[in-house]
Amino acid sequence: MPKLTQPKVTPLPTGIDLQGKTAVVTGASSGMGLEVTRQLLRLNISTVILAVRNVAKGQDIVKQLHGESRTKTHNPNTTAKVMELDVDKYDSVQRFAKQLREEVPIIDILILNAGIGLLKPERSPSGHDRTIQVNYYSNALLIAELLPYLEAGAQKTGSPARITWVGSRAFEGTSLQNTPLQPDESVIEHMDKEEFFSPFQRYGDSKLLCLLFLYSLAPRVDPKKVIINMLCPGMINTNMSDVLPIYLRAVVNVIKAIRARSAEVGGWIILNAALVAGPESHGKFLTDKSIADDNPYVSSPAGQEVQKKLWEETVTEISQLITLPLEFK
Repeated sequence: MPKLTQPKVTPLPTGIDLQGKTAVVTGASSGMGLEVTRQLLRLNISTVILAVRNVAKGQDIVKQLHGESRTKTHNPNTTAKVMELDVDKYDSVQRFAKQLREEVPIIDILILNAGIGLLKPERSPSGHDRTIQVNYYSNALLIAELLPYLEAGAQKTGSPARITWVGSRAFEGTSLQNTPLQPDESVIEHMDKEEFFSPFQRYGDSKLLCLLFLYSLAPRVDPKKVIINMLCPGMINTNMSDVLPIYLRAVVNVIKAIRARSAEVGGWIILNAALVAGPESHGKFLTDKSIADDNPYVSSPAGQEVQKKLWEETVTEISQLITLPLEFK
């Protein structure tokens, strides 16, 4: 049973100044993505790209942020640009990556925040389960698209670029512990079968795939060029529970009222991983602001086999869409 309280989290260190830096935040029009964007503006970021599905809503958010007194005080001259990104669709991810490469000279910080948690199986245009597509496959593709560009930018600036991926400790409850893969079974095909869809475990399944991908990719990436990490901000008081049935939403809202952190605190945790944590966080999963211990399932032979299969299958899938960067070969 989860504890009724979460550990206290301190604010970001004073003195962080992001003048001259460019950040990209996916899912920036609501929830934690919006809060992270707001905090980046207060940290004097020069350019922030809001990657959103609904461009009109994103433009309204930019007006709202520019109108906030703390933005006016701390960073009135920032550039906040809205770009379309629908992580349910591979072609949208590819268009977005192309637009970034054409319009943004250097990307210093990429925060992968967009995500969903569905309680029933749905299909993406790719044919994959939608929760897995949005939370995992499209992010893996976006990393493959942008990794060489981030590395090139790091060479110009002399500082490593950052990729911070918002994960979740929900991966600890993956359905693969109860319904393990068969020796000859594909991870992707398993996740696409409706018979293996578990409403309250699918979100955790998707976050497990993200984490396993991180563990496979990070050793192939030079942290002097790009530091990539993942974090769980804990339970945050956002609108994610709005997708739940009314009877369940009421229960969750009571728990959130007791236990959840504010969006501001969640923003501190995400930006700690993106701005403060050093090379020691490369390839690591952070809970709150600390590097987490190894997870028993992930470290087990079964978990290691899933990780190996997932990497191979993901690389094969991405190779059908783009020319793979060196780190993916």
